[in-house]
Amino acid sequence: MKTAEADFRFPVLGFTADKEIWGFQDLDRLTKCGPRTLKENKQLGMELIDAGGWRWIVRSFRRTGRAGSFLSLLLIFGPPQSRVEHELETLGPLSIEDVRRRALTAMETHSINYLEGDDPDLEFRPLLAKVGKARSVQQIYELLQPDTFEPH
Repeated sequence: MKTAEADFRFPVLGFTADKEIWGFQDLDRLTKCGPRTLKENKQLGMELIDAGGWRWIVRSFRRTGRAGSFLSLLLIFGPPQSRVEHELETLGPLSIEDVRRRALTAMETHSINYLEGDDPDLEFRPLLAKVGKARSVQQIYELLQPDTFEPH
């Protein structure tokens, strides 16, 4: 199934093979990426989990064109963005408990992304606790505000 055919309820969380967590607030953000993401196939194997707990895995993706306006070609606006189309396989839905576990694993694996200061007790551990109590994908998304990795 193609990306546009999936009946996503946004936001969507993306869990990469190396346990990063990405976030997509809409179809536009989900189907846009930067040159490094394309070159390194960073979305290949990523599991997408929508706000309803439904789950898909990215089996392949390809560039379909340029994303953004002509101004986006200027380097001051960052690297050029590409529009992509995913080939998805539908997987079974996940419970919110399973989504929380995946989010916590991603946070612990890449804790440096969530540390603003030197003391993890001030920010990181309280954020872990909040995510551990989240009652929805939407709440996890709002707590983490995960990157879409468009510039990468």
